Amino acid sequence: MADLSFVQHDVHRRLLTEEVARAREAGALGLMLCGSVARGTRRPTSDLDLRLYWPEARPFEAEECGGLLIERHGHTLTRAREQVEAGGTALYAWVEGRLLHDPSGELARLQGQAAQRLAAYRTPPAERQALRYWLSTVLHKLEGATQEQTAFLVHTNTWKLAEAICAVNDCPLPPATLLWETLPGLPWQPEGDWLCRLLMGEAAARREAFCEVVGWLLCRL
Repeated sequence: MADLSFVQHDVHRRLLTEEVARAREAGALGLMLCGSVARGTRRPTSDLDLRLYWPEARPFEAEECGGLLIERHGHTLTRAREQVEAGGTALYAWVEGRLLHDPSGELARLQGQAAQRLAAYRTPPAERQALRYWLSTVLHKLEGATQEQTAFLVHTNTWKLAEAICAVNDCPLPPATLLWETLPGLPWQPEGDWLCRLLMGEAAARREAFCEVVGWLLCRL
């Protein structure tokens, strides 16, 4: 019986119990839960992001059940090994994942390997150089830009800013759904309320916060 004690909401627990039973009956080689329910940041309406492992790959399935969306990604263990070996963004799902069915223990082994690779990750020098060039170019474009141009440049380059902060912290870029949960907890970042000003401030405050963070990054990339 899968341990679902970490699941807070009854509807998620009920659906996961059904999914585990269904996977076992169908002969799945493994089942891993990813996403917000797995990492404990779920809401009552959060979807269930499931990775099922089979002898052969199966197509992606999405089903609404009980008012919630269930996503089933069909993989093979060979594909799982390739994902962990490739590293990068794919490692996050493995580290945050909850193993609900793993009769061979292979998923647990891969999860441990993914955690080691994530901890040992170092941002490649070429990536640091590319980010440094990109952000320097944006700063140059902001000089003398109109209010509308400034708002556009800050808005469209905020993701690149977050990518650079991850690089400074020697972290591969997380998936979009995880990035804004990861960013505030990174140890190396500018002091103060820069993230709030960047995301929630008026146009002038957003520009100021953006330039401050870029200046901080250019000294560290």
